[in-house]
Amino acid sequence: MDEYSRHLLQEHLDADTVHLEAHLPGTVDVERLRAAFTQTLAAHPTLQVRQADSHWWHRRYRWEPAPIGPTAVAATADLGLTRHRALTEPPPLADGPPLRLETAPAPGGGTALLLTAAHTLADAGTCLRLLCDVADHYSGAPAGQRSGGRAGQRSGGRARQRSGSATDVPATVAARGGRPARIAPAASPTPGTGVHLSVLPLARSAAKPPQPTVNDLLLAAVQLTLAEWNQRHGHPTGPIHLSMPIDDRPHGPLAPGAPMGNHNHLATIHADAPAPDAGAGTLVGRISAQTRAAKAAPVTGGGPVAGLVSTPWLPVGAKAPLTRALRRIAAPWTSTALVSNLGRVTHPLDFGPAGPADALWFSAPVRMPRGLSVSALTLGGRLYLAVRHCHQLLAEPAAAELAGRCAEILDALVKDGGRR
Repeated sequence: MDEYSRHLLQEHLDADTVHLEAHLPGTVDVERLRAAFTQTLAAHPTLQVRQADSHWWHRRYRWEPAPIGPTAVAATADLGLTRHRALTEPPPLADGPPLRLETAPAPGGGTALLLTAAHTLADAGTCLRLLCDVADHYSGAPAGQRSGGRAGQRSGGRARQRSGSATDVPATVAARGGRPARIAPAASPTPGTGVHLSVLPLARSAAKPPQPTVNDLLLAAVQLTLAEWNQRHGHPTGPIHLSMPIDDRPHGPLAPGAPMGNHNHLATIHADAPAPDAGAGTLVGRISAQTRAAKAAPVTGGGPVAGLVSTPWLPVGAKAPLTRALRRIAAPWTSTALVSNLGRVTHPLDFGPAGPADALWFSAPVRMPRGLSVSALTLGGRLYLAVRHCHQLLAEPAAAELAGRCAEILDALVKDGGRR
């Protein structure tokens, strides 16, 4: 996945970043935070690297140990501008570890911490583990207690073979006999991406078990939201296909010894909305069946692009343009949206004098033609939802409307256990 992501990346065009944002009730000392960040990276040498000088004839991109730059940890004055930078300005791969940790005043007081990582280096699980370790070092937690919590996995529950998975999508869709619907555009001429954050309570209903998982309800809510959005805008309402990352770590990103980097593969969920009189419960049931099957399915190679990336005799000067060309060819079969759920975070994320995190979001990167990612995690009995979008697809007002509707539908599904 690291190599695949790097071949796709065009740094002058792409902001392929993972954005993680925690809000703390107190004030963070930046020098103490920088020391904690330095200690954390020293314990994870696979993250303290930069891209070395590479030439077109090299068989793979080359990486080397790198010092932490003076601006890797910084205090900023405006949360909106800092968040915008996290979405649109990836840390350069060649200047030092492509990670950035910034603080900004949080709404209503306290501190917002924003961790930005180049997706070539790290996935959301790795970013979460990194921030938890920074919190432990900042608070002075004893070494044996660090990362003692866990994060619920995105879907998987056992070790899997690594996959260059983004190429699984076209084959899966072809087997279903149709191209995925695109989201009805309401575009802006402004380049870049935006994100809309919301919080939902997770008080579950008294419905008889087995209840659908939060992940199943999230997938159903996105499915219903996009079908409704497209119908309102005179756009095809289906088939809607959702890409779902499945974590390949056997016990989640916070397990002792869990690998850092990119460790997931994509499954495609294609349970189209049922007839209006069938109710959402039918959709949730279909999605539950598909997610269970995706968790149990063996993970194979990753398709032709993964094979191309791993070819030992082809230099990067040829792999990169060929990978991007194959992705453009496969664009009509790209899923409608990406839905990523980190699950339940039980690590306290306690920053000592600054207090434990009382809010936490992450957002996955987006590219066209998909143009939309919906990311979620659960902390302290609340679900934190981030809807990230390309401005080429949705202007800010349209994205805010779609994100708000998704939160409304998800809240309704959670309250009645997916029976609506």
